[in-house]
Amino acid sequence: MPEASTTPPRRRLSPRQRRYRFALGFAAVIGGIVGGWMVADQPAGRNGLDMAFSGSLSTGFAIGASLFWVLGLAISMTIYHRAIDDHEERAWLWAGLAGWYAFIVPAPVWWVLHRADLAPPADAMLLFLFSMAVNAVVWLWLKYR
Repeated sequence: MPEASTTPPRRRLSPRQRRYRFALGFAAVIGGIVGGWMVADQPAGRNGLDMAFSGSLSTGFAIGASLFWVLGLAISMTIYHRAIDDHEERAWLWAGLAGWYAFIVPAPVWWVLHRADLAPPADAMLLFLFSMAVNAVVWLWLKYR
């Protein structure tokens, strides 16, 4: 007589859970494609810091990555919003607001300081990354607390 399994049977994912996982997976695949393409598009000998902060990009990559970003984000956000519940929607909205504040507070300060030769030129990507980091921290805190 076979022994009974002690692991519970796996439940099927609901349509909402499938949409949620698809949205996040789709966004990750788009990011992986753009990241891999960016690395492949670089000249030999350029290290990661040069690539990220000081290297020029080819026209083909710039146009393709821009299209992937806009279309991929639009598709994944639409699917994500159809899949989230009220709790996650609230976390997402507050995280988005915190990320926005993390951009609009330092951006004009940095710009004014630069105009007075007290700071280097404002770096939009650095401000974007900062706002995304704030967004992620707030979202994770509100979603999982």
